[in-house]
Amino acid sequence: MNKKGIIVAIILLVVALGINCFVAAGNKEAKMDEKNLQIVTAPDQKEAQENEQFTIAEYVPEEIPGTNVARKGHCEANGYNDVYPATYANDGSPEGTSYWEGPAGEEAILTCDLKEAFNIHTIKMALNPMPIWAKRTQTMSISVSEDGENFKEILPSADYVFDPKAGNEVVVHIDEVKAKYVRLNITKNTGATSGQIAELEVYSNDK
Repeated sequence: MNKKGIIVAIILLVVALGINCFVAAGNKEAKMDEKNLQIVTAPDQKEAQENEQFTIAEYVPEEIPGTNVARKGHCEANGYNDVYPATYANDGSPEGTSYWEGPAGEEAILTCDLKEAFNIHTIKMALNPMPIWAKRTQTMSISVSEDGENFKEILPSADYVFDPKAGNEVVVHIDEVKAKYVRLNITKNTGATSGQIAELEVYSNDK
């Protein structure tokens, strides 16, 4: 065998040894993977399942005793924005564009005339329940009056959270008080430039 043939043979031998080492290393790694392999058995799933972290409990509105005496009353305000007047605040529907929105950038004052004096015990405020009405906080105080001139604050200014997960409703229970007028003074709304109320309900056991 000449010198050139010897060199070629040596090269082929080196390549063959290299391939054998590579294969052996691969087999060893495969055996290690098999040794460390953990088999997980999937549950017997016969129907669709949903991760409980992504499920939202269905909101069930609170049952309030008595009658909503604001329904037949008359609402007025210190102003309104765009096409959302105070008369929408007690028309029986919080859906769609049926809501009152106060004057932009100003304190919003909504007053409901109940037409006659009632002993009231609960006030419910609602916004449109659709998720597009994102969660927001409104800061307000609540006052009542028997003559429409002299108002008494029954609840000082506080933050009320309106959350579509909770029907975008806020229910406030108060010590029973006689009132012909109920007034909301809204000073801040994190979701709009002024106060918003789609439906104001005032409950009494007188009827």
